[in-house]
This record gives sequence, C-alpha cells and structure tokens, in this order.
Amino acid sequence: MMPTRVPNQLEFFFLREDKRDQRRFILTPPLSQHRFCGKLLEKLNYVERFFPELRGTTIKVGLTRAASGMAIPGGTEVWFNPSRVCYHTIAHELVHLLQGSNGIPRGEKSCDVFSLARDWTLNDTLPNYVKIPAAFHDPLGRIPEAKAKLIFAVASGAVAIRAAGLRNYIAFFEKELARLGG
Repeated sequence: MMPTRVPNQLEFFFLREDKRDQRRFILTPPLSQHRFCGKLLEKLNYVERFFPELRGTTIKVGLTRAASGMAIPGGTEVWFNPSRVCYHTIAHELVHLLQGSNGIPRGEKSCDVFSLARDWTLNDTLPNYVKIPAAFHDPLGRIPEAKAKLIFAVASGAVAIRAAGLRNYIAFFEKELARLGG
C-alpha cells in the first residue's frame, strides 16, 4: 500500500473554508476555458469584498462578447468579457444584482453612481452612463488615484442624498463633478 502524502501547514491554510463568510462563484464552461479567466477571477475576488450584501450568495459567472459586462437586476447571474473587464465594470454588474433591494434603485445611471461609491479603488476607468468631466481621466479613460478618490467622495455624497429621500442624486453627482473638474 502506498503511503499518503501529508499536506503541510501552508496547504491547510489555503484549503480552509469559513462557511460563515462564504461567497461562491460558479463559472460556466466557456468562461472557465477562456485564456483570461484567471485574471477575471482575481479581479472578481477583489471587488466582491466590497459587497457584503452578497455574502452567502452563489453567483453564476458567464462569458459575453457583446459587452464588457452584463447582469440582470436582482438576479444571481453576471456575464463578463474577460479580455476587457475592469474593476468598475465588475462593481457595476454586482450592483445590478442588488438593485431593487438595499435601497438601490433600478437603472444604469443609478448603478454607476452606487458602484462609484463602493470604494475608490474600484474607480479605475470611466463609467458608461454618468458623465465624468475630461479633467478626471486620461485619453484612454483611465482614472488616476487622486481623481478616483474624489469621484468616490462625490458618489458617496450622492448616495447619502438618495438615502435622505432626495431623488435628484444623479444630477447632483454630475453637477458636482463638473464644478470640481473646472
């Protein structure tokens, strides 16, 4: 009989599962075979830490070539194009999963504002629906750290305005950034 290998301590550390804080992703076969699947999973695992509302939720992650990302509001499925996905796109799609609950209204512009208010590190590229002044990004649409922090602060203020019952939070967000962007 062949002796079985005993795992070392480091292997036990990485194999350990905490069921209380488990967030799982189920990958579709086409996505799991994509050459950039590993990079997408790294980004997805980073972004999902800013979504405590999704703890314990199993999310099906699929492949799309039609857009950078897609999701059904209130659902548990997202699709990404791993070749061109960024932190903001992942955050945007995860906010779609929360729309209709947790005080997050439906709509693409509201999804942008709520995703920009999650954490400044997720504000790496331009959102697709709300207006961001040219002073906040480079010609390729990348947002530098200082501007990402400012966008986060303004978006957080807009979300607070929405929570207080005011419905013009998207206009506030765009006007405030325009004012700050000069």
